[in-house]
Amino acid sequence: MDNLLLKYMESRFQEQFNTEINKPHPFVTISREFGCPSKLIARMLAEELNRKAGNVKGRQWQYINKEIVEQAARELELEPVKIEHLFRMDQTGILDDLLSSFSSNYKSTRKIRKTILDVTQTFTKKGHVILVGRGSVAITHDKPNSLHIRLQAPLDWRAHCVSELKGIPVSDALHLAIETDKKRTALIESFLGYKLEPNLFDAILNCKTLSNPDIVGTIIKMMETLKMI
Repeated sequence: MDNLLLKYMESRFQEQFNTEINKPHPFVTISREFGCPSKLIARMLAEELNRKAGNVKGRQWQYINKEIVEQAARELELEPVKIEHLFRMDQTGILDDLLSSFSSNYKSTRKIRKTILDVTQTFTKKGHVILVGRGSVAITHDKPNSLHIRLQAPLDWRAHCVSELKGIPVSDALHLAIETDKKRTALIESFLGYKLEPNLFDAILNCKTLSNPDIVGTIIKMMETLKMI
C-alpha cells in the first residue's frame, strides 16, 4: 500500500513538473488610446515584477516598444525610419514601395509586416516581456500564458494631458488624439484581419479614474490569479 501511494505521488509530481517545464513563458501586451501613459506604466510594471522576482535568473522582465522596429530593421537591413510608415498607417508607404522598388535593397510592405510579426513572436517566446503597442495584441492574442491590457480614458481628458505635455493648444491635441486613435485601431485591424472588438483584451483600464500605481497593482493581481508569476 505504501509503495502504491509513493508511486502515485511520484507520478503526480512528475506530471506537475513536466507541465511547468513545457509551459510557455509569460508575457503582457499593453494597447492604449493616444494620451494614456503606456510607456510609464510598462516601465513601472517591469520594475515591480522584477522586485517581486528578486534575482531569479531567467525571470527578469523588460518592456518592449521601439525594440521591435529596431530588430525588424536590422533583419531587413534598413533604417528604422524606413519601416515606421507601417505603424503610422499612412499612405507614404505606398509611394515608398513604388520608388524603392527600383532599388536593389527594396523591401515590400508585405515583407516588412512579416518580419515585424516574426520579431514580435520571437520576443514573446523568450517571455517575461511587456509589449507596448505596435499591434502586438493582434499578433499574440491567441498565445497562452499571456495577458492583454487596454488603457483608455475620456477624449477630453487625454487632450488636456497631451496639451500640457507637448505644449500645444487643446484643440490641436484633440485633433491629434482622434487621428492617432484611428491609425492605431487600423494597425491592429490590419494584423487581425477583422474589426477590433473590446473582447480582444483581458482588461480595459481607465487612466482618468485609476492612478498609475493602481493600474500596475491591478495588472499584477491579474497575473497572480492567472499564475503567470
